[in-house]
Amino acid sequence: MKTNYNHNFIDRITEKISLWDHIKKINATKPVILYGMGNGADKILDFCHKKDIKVSGVFASDEFVREKYFRGFKIKKLSEIEEEYKDFCILTAFATREDEVIERIYQLNEKYELYSPNFPVFGNEYPDYDFFTKNIKEIEQAYYNINHINHNIKNVTQCNVSRETFINSINFCISGKLKYLRDICAPKFDALDLLDLRNGLHYIDVGAYNGDTVFELIKYLDGKNINIKKITALEPDKKNFGKLEKNLRNLLIESELYNIGAWSGEQQIYFDSKSGRNSSFDCTNRRGAHCASVNSLDNIILKSNDLNGEILIKYDVEGAEYEALLGSAGIIKKYSPKLIVSLYHRNEDLFKLLLLINKINPIYNFYIRKHKYIPCWDLNLYAIPKNK
Repeated sequence: MKTNYNHNFIDRITEKISLWDHIKKINATKPVILYGMGNGADKILDFCHKKDIKVSGVFASDEFVREKYFRGFKIKKLSEIEEEYKDFCILTAFATREDEVIERIYQLNEKYELYSPNFPVFGNEYPDYDFFTKNIKEIEQAYYNINHINHNIKNVTQCNVSRETFINSINFCISGKLKYLRDICAPKFDALDLLDLRNGLHYIDVGAYNGDTVFELIKYLDGKNINIKKITALEPDKKNFGKLEKNLRNLLIESELYNIGAWSGEQQIYFDSKSGRNSSFDCTNRRGAHCASVNSLDNIILKSNDLNGEILIKYDVEGAEYEALLGSAGIIKKYSPKLIVSLYHRNEDLFKLLLLINKINPIYNFYIRKHKYIPCWDLNLYAIPKNK
């Protein structure tokens, strides 16, 4: 269906210069310093090398400086960097949701020129301006599918919040400027209010980790006097699954737990197990990965007799969200469950996951919320059927 709009959508993306082009210009006049070590710093150093950007040093929070070296750099305290250089540009090289660390980063942002690169958790393409212009038609389509205004929506101003979050996320990815994140940070419980959950809830946790989001939801619902009737949880990592079983053992709630990954169908896939949130699937064999069983949510629970009533499905499956949603198409078509979907593991997830859900079942209103995190992680889609 052709849709006509009265403006050029690309103008809503105000950041036209990609982060790495900007950093290269800065590098001509001042040193570039990394804040942090680990995988994030590895990616940044590799990318800087690729872009011919010189990194002059690495510093860490004082409590992590212990005569360490990283990629040939001696890890220094911020005070040592300040003594060595009068002025410098900082690139943050780690992800955090900790209040104290986030506040420290914002304070550094006030004092120095600071940027937070937003590498995808999975995939090798950086989300620069070219990436978004290349996919502008799908991005525009997703934007105009966010929170359709109709008489069933209780608060039409939520449309502006969701669309602002969507656009700010894009501008942040391109520029690395923290102002775009600070403007859109929303408490998680406020976002859960959008779902208008009811008694007798069947909660399906796809990518359950150790049960942390189960208990987060229980805490939220306790404050609303809403009960959970049943929990179904999928977790492919064996160690995480063991913790999940232990943590949910004493709940007085019917639970079905599956040590299996969510996918579009039943098969064996290479799985990189890190016994934490970063465990993930990889369709190619590589060192450190092992075969794991995956299956579709439709195959696992579609024939269940208790899928009527209030259903909430949460998808946080470390880059496998698209496949997991494909494997839930039967449930989404037939039962129109409420959905929470992570949008930040892959660059294209921001727009492709919303469009996929809308294609499977065009009954949904879509809300987007960004929760406390640097960089643009914990960005979630909240999909609510219009008739519920």
